[in-house]
Amino acid sequence: MVFESRSRWEPELQRQFLEEPVRVRGCRKWSELSSQPADAIVIELPSDAAGCLQWLGTFMARPRMTPIIVTCSAEAADLEWPLRDAGVREVIVGELDGERLARSCRRLWSSS
Repeated sequence: MVFESRSRWEPELQRQFLEEPVRVRGCRKWSELSSQPADAIVIELPSDAAGCLQWLGTFMARPRMTPIIVTCSAEAADLEWPLRDAGVREVIVGELDGERLARSCRRLWSSS
């Protein structure tokens, strides 16, 4: 599951996992992200970082914790530790390409 304000990582991850049995879905609302099962969640940190941290606090209180990756700009790098404290498994700061994001997803799946 990919949470982002505009479609960027959803189609890129679909391309990266084309030859694998992985279903990539996107969403734009926190409620959509909470209501659908997922083996991993990728969140492109929105401009509403406080909303993201609030959602994480609620979501991580659930019994089954889905591994989460958050991508953010270098300007938001100071949020890495609050995000990790909220339960995010990996925070990727700065420039990112689809191959690196797909590798991170695979790494999370293999460690779960």
